[in-house]
Amino acid sequence: MTTTNLATNPRLTKELNLALTKGFRVTALGFTLGNWGDTASMGIRKQLENDHRDNFKWIELDATPSHWFGWFLWGLSEKLARKIYPFFKNNIFINALANTRRAVQLVRAANRSGFRPDLIIAHNMGTLYPAYRLGKIRNIPFIFDIEDYHPGESVSKDKDNEKKRREFLLRKLLPIAKAITSASPLIEKYTLNLIGGHPNHKVILNSFPDSEFSSPIIQKSNQEEPLKLTWFGQKIGPGRGLEQLFRALADLSKLDLAPIYLTLIGDWDPKFKNDVFLPLQKTIDNTSFMVQTWEPIPQRELHLQLGHYDIGLAMELIGTDLNRQLCLTNKIMAYAQAGLYILATDTGAQSRFINQDPNRGVLCGQSSSEIHQALEKIIKNREAIISGKGDRYKNGRKLCWEQAATKLSGLWNDVIKG
Repeated sequence: MTTTNLATNPRLTKELNLALTKGFRVTALGFTLGNWGDTASMGIRKQLENDHRDNFKWIELDATPSHWFGWFLWGLSEKLARKIYPFFKNNIFINALANTRRAVQLVRAANRSGFRPDLIIAHNMGTLYPAYRLGKIRNIPFIFDIEDYHPGESVSKDKDNEKKRREFLLRKLLPIAKAITSASPLIEKYTLNLIGGHPNHKVILNSFPDSEFSSPIIQKSNQEEPLKLTWFGQKIGPGRGLEQLFRALADLSKLDLAPIYLTLIGDWDPKFKNDVFLPLQKTIDNTSFMVQTWEPIPQRELHLQLGHYDIGLAMELIGTDLNRQLCLTNKIMAYAQAGLYILATDTGAQSRFINQDPNRGVLCGQSSSEIHQALEKIIKNREAIISGKGDRYKNGRKLCWEQAATKLSGLWNDVIKG
């Protein structure tokens, strides 16, 4: 189960495919969100239904105002829970509802469906309470997947109380899980420290199937050809290091260097585009420095497209929130698997990842001047970087999802057998 949709939760989609190919019958619960991911999610869902018609069922809940009365009531209940939270800080239900209304919506939908699985797997903070509640009522074991360190995520409203709610729910409910999986070693470390340890835990990195990447075509480098940089994300917006990157490129565009092309792939934050990107683009774009943008594209198509670039940008910022220091994103794993040379800012998790294999890329600080300096060095070493793409691709294959899948399916079987 998830509080998002399939397109915005590739980790869940990989697990669904794995479970179905292993012969499990799967019922998945998620939401329609009213964003770009709904259309892509429909395509993923139809593919799963076509490939596994008798074994896959998708239960979709609505998180949009299209059914206005229900949407209003659920929103009101969430706000009310936040109002009364100070008087019920040790109440699991109030903490869960104040965290997100979707937690209670999932419990209600699961109860109505009447299904009784052998195992519940929960993704996202808002699914921890439903997994616990359903598991308790029906005596079903559950596994919780920790893709992010939830108490350390950036929250816009009721920040201090929300952090306390998340810490409370994790401390109270995670020890009951039969197993937990984490998306990075540092997320695992911080979570285990918070809850006082757990007897059954594994790190499952955000890697992807090997078949989604193709062997790169390596063309002989020369100073006439542009160095091709790329960045992708669900949202092209603030707090992702792009402001610093744009300023670094604007400064580089004034120098007599080899041409650079930057491709951004994602859904624009309109304010960020108008206030930050467009003014800087005017100072960046010339014959040597070009920036182009793409709308979000399906995962497999995106991963195949990555092979056309030279440098993958992972511009996470320490100052944004604790979670950004601890996470290994989908993008840095995809870059490594595609054979790109990675320019990564020096968060804790990314530093560990690059230092494990320095041929993967290079670390830099998080200011525009430090990114500028790193890009200058990359341009000077472009020939060696481009010629090393084949070796990086070969090494990146060791990270593939197939490796993690063996570990994960073994965990499932162990939990089911008890």
